[in-house]
Amino acid sequence: MMVKIRQSDWIRDHFRLIGAMGLVFILCFGAQAQSLCVATYNLNYGNRRGDQVLDAISKASPDLICFQESTTQSEQFLRDRLAKTYPFFHSVGHEGKYYAERFAFASKTTLTDVEFVPPTQGLFGFYLATLEVGRDARVPSSEVGRDTGVPSQKIQIVNVHLTPFHGNLKDGVLGATSALASTERTHAVEIDAILKRVDEKRPTIILGDFNSLSSFVAPKRLKELGFKDAFAELNSKPDSHPTWTWPTKPIPISLRIDYIFHTDHFIAKKSEVVRREGSDHFLLFAELDLENKEDNKEAGKP
Repeated sequence: MMVKIRQSDWIRDHFRLIGAMGLVFILCFGAQAQSLCVATYNLNYGNRRGDQVLDAISKASPDLICFQESTTQSEQFLRDRLAKTYPFFHSVGHEGKYYAERFAFASKTTLTDVEFVPPTQGLFGFYLATLEVGRDARVPSSEVGRDTGVPSQKIQIVNVHLTPFHGNLKDGVLGATSALASTERTHAVEIDAILKRVDEKRPTIILGDFNSLSSFVAPKRLKELGFKDAFAELNSKPDSHPTWTWPTKPIPISLRIDYIFHTDHFIAKKSEVVRREGSDHFLLFAELDLENKEDNKEAGKP
């Protein structure tokens, strides 16, 4: 038996189907996370292996690199070699007192609010920037609000280089313990100064050379406040993967002292240490998904 369908019913049902498919698309893709890859790399101010630095960067292919212990020479080298891929380069020093005092950013995306905060205690201070995702990465800062169809979000970036531990083997165990306690007190002041400058309710990434084991005061303080250690989230026994090594005899020292911490606005998808020669540190990178929490709330509505 043939059933007669009116054309108006067919058109109505057809548009209902299109509407349902559109709703599914919005629910599946409207709240899709935006991916970001960030890296930290202490270059060592005495590093002469620019080829190794470039190879590590190529391997990780981050969107943003935070350098510590850059020099005016290495900064010019990186500006020239990375100009096409990382057109947004910023660098700074303080008073020229320390070879290791400089910082740099190399970014595929426009950075705004770039600011060096000098130390109130300790040696190096820290370097701030705002990174905006969800728009054309190469839009000049004067056109940051340009609509690209994707909601943009501003991410706070803090490039960190905490004061290194200074001890003398001749001072024995008591001397080393005293020096470590002094360094920890300095780190407590340094990390508090950083925390005063960030809004933890906003997407934030704090990364760099902490000169600290994961159980020490600065990493511990961030974890207490809810910051996530990207590498530790994804790797079992994270402290067995050193980011720094020093050729002491008879046995070299190798420790994990570089970190990428992030707020819970992000989900860590991948994090690795890229080992290369030239610096005593290795490049550490993390791939993070930035969730649009407002979109997720909308998608979760009945």
